Amino acid sequence: MENERIAIGVDIGGTNIRAGAVTPNGCIIGESFSVATGATDPKELIVGRIVEAINTVISRNKLDKQNIRGIGLGVTGPLDVKNGKILECPNLPTMDFFPLKEVIENEFKLPVFMNNDANAMMLGECFWGAGKGAATVLGITLGTGFGCAIVLDKKVLMGATETAGEIWISPYQNGIIEGVVSGKGVSLLYEKSGGQKLTAREIAALAFTGDTQAKAVWTEFGKAVAYALSWSINLIDPDVVIVGGSMANSIELFYPSMNEFLVKNICPVPAQKLRIVKAQLGDNAGFMGAAALVF
Repeated sequence: MENERIAIGVDIGGTNIRAGAVTPNGCIIGESFSVATGATDPKELIVGRIVEAINTVISRNKLDKQNIRGIGLGVTGPLDVKNGKILECPNLPTMDFFPLKEVIENEFKLPVFMNNDANAMMLGECFWGAGKGAATVLGITLGTGFGCAIVLDKKVLMGATETAGEIWISPYQNGIIEGVVSGKGVSLLYEKSGGQKLTAREIAALAFTGDTQAKAVWTEFGKAVAYALSWSINLIDPDVVIVGGSMANSIELFYPSMNEFLVKNICPVPAQKLRIVKAQLGDNAGFMGAAALVF
């Protein structure tokens, strides 16, 4: 039946392109395929790698094209989702204003669905991961930057200009919230506290050994995350908040201060039933979320 046909999802970032085939119930078929993006290469080469990734998934796993319902593209933004174009994109500088959706549709003669990678990732979590069964989901991705997505009844809320959830640029202290709530933010907090220049991963490793200075940085980070979440939770009243991205692996370091601040600064009823959970799809979240765009 039509609704049982598989989808191919492609996660397109500034570092890697990864593709895989996914069934409607979230099973990955065979092997996924990854290739370096080469973000500063000519756009023709990057498109060639996207096409290569899709073709490799089809050929390696011996997929019948008749059984492919469509192709989902989760792309680093900003994007014009409605028209399927990449806009002025710092992570893909040679692909500014490129009509990626149309090009991939013409190449494969299959329906193509495109959205930004954070939205796609959280949509995948709503289909098959930590948000399964929830009607209203607030998702954040913590990594190099700060991403946010709102999913209502398994549909991404886009907004009038397709920028719903772009809270990274909201003001915080003397800058923007992403200045603290990001890997770079953690590094800067640690330097300001008198530490040397380290990555967020290295600071997390120190904190896990009990280093007082590193632990204090993660406490401050948790408060900043909670500041952003408190406004968002009070606005949309989600069933669940999902925390994804590479820094979610350090959630136990910042969860206590984040949760304490949140309980004090959100409405009393949601404060009593608040659920904050770590994303579940792991390394496959990117291409699985892109495949969810098809379903």
